[in-house]
Amino acid sequence: MSEDESGKSLDRLVAFSDGVFAIAMTLLVLNLTVPTITGSAERVDEELWRTLSDQWPELFSYALSFWVIGRFWLVHHRMVRLVRRADSALMTLNLLLLGFVALIPWPTEMLGRYGDTTTAVVAYSVTMVCVGASSALLNWHMQRAGLLDERVTESYRRASMARSVLIPLGFALGIPVAFVDPTAGLLTWWVAIFGMTLLARHRFGDVRDPYGTATVNAGEGV
Repeated sequence: MSEDESGKSLDRLVAFSDGVFAIAMTLLVLNLTVPTITGSAERVDEELWRTLSDQWPELFSYALSFWVIGRFWLVHHRMVRLVRRADSALMTLNLLLLGFVALIPWPTEMLGRYGDTTTAVVAYSVTMVCVGASSALLNWHMQRAGLLDERVTESYRRASMARSVLIPLGFALGIPVAFVDPTAGLLTWWVAIFGMTLLARHRFGDVRDPYGTATVNAGEGV
């Protein structure tokens, strides 16, 4: 593949990927509904407040998934901007990642409706682990196949890989706990991710990118 063809492939890969991430984030809001209420203003106000209180699990799952997808998009953006040429494996692995990203609205709705069940918590966790694993695999291939800018330092590569696995590892740790207590499984996500974030910050700190325009902190969460 010529340099010009590789550049066009990367442009299409970025545009397509951004579109999938954006659509996945937009679909999350479809889980939220506004009821049709008739009657006096007082009755409507009362029913709306009741709906809001009943929908807090859906709001929580929406906010959680929006944040997670956003973090994975940032990781993807930072990885791809350093790529200088594309190969077929890169395209395939990127499709694998996008396939799992597009799946996120499904376990999000399940978590919002049945967040107190083991099945919902495990299904959500497994999906996030799959997203994170495919993101880390894509990152690993970029580095191993020599697709990155030659100015990318070894410290930046290590910090980038660490950032790729923090959130999926946190969700993975919550899976066995969810089989004992779903609520404890939810709490495990945050405790594990927060703890590993602090460790990553201590281990890697801020690493400047090859262009000197931004820093990457391995403890940013993803």
